[in-house]
Amino acid sequence: MYGVLLGFHILVCFALVLAVLLQSGKGGGLAGGAFGGTAQTVFGGRGATDFLTRATMVLGAAFFATSLVLALMSTNQRGSTRSLLQEEARKALPTAPQQGQGTGAPAQTPPSQAPTAPPPAGNPTPATPPPGGGR
Repeated sequence: MYGVLLGFHILVCFALVLAVLLQSGKGGGLAGGAFGGTAQTVFGGRGATDFLTRATMVLGAAFFATSLVLALMSTNQRGSTRSLLQEEARKALPTAPQQGQGTGAPAQTPPSQAPTAPPPAGNPTPATPPPGGGR
């Protein structure tokens, strides 16, 4: 069903592009009205629509409808209701072993402090110069 609707949507897209490109210019339009044209040219000079204009409106409505249906069909309604952020947060959490599972092994506790490094070997150099300017 999804594939058939997707094929129909693609056909509607191509037909809509052709219908828009085949239309002739109306002369003026909104730009002519905004820059000193008459009020009639703002909304179009002709009241009646021809075949291409009506086809454009019908194809535009079909494009909108098929886009909406395809978007609704592509969402996973049967799955969980979690968002992508919640799924990624769940994946990022480390899986800690549960204590008291009865495995027989004693629970290991993490060390409270990290081991310290030994002092450097050799003569330490003074951080401040000796009094008297070092002469």
